[in-house]
Amino acid sequence: MAFHTHALHSLRRYSTQLPTRDPHYRLKATLMTGYLVGAFTLPFVPPLLESRRTKADGSYLTR
Repeated sequence: MAFHTHALHSLRRYSTQLPTRDPHYRLKATLMTGYLVGAFTLPFVPPLLESRRTKADGSYLTR
């Protein structure tokens, strides 16, 4: 019972207090955004370059 009361008290206190802001939050968010953008776009770069190269030298039409 004591654990239950303590858990409820901690939960209520957590939900009413503002979380402490991390001084490097913006840096971490920017780095994570860059990582995610890179992770989702980099796999498409080599096929794009290859198709541009084959279109430029004319071998794309002979497929």
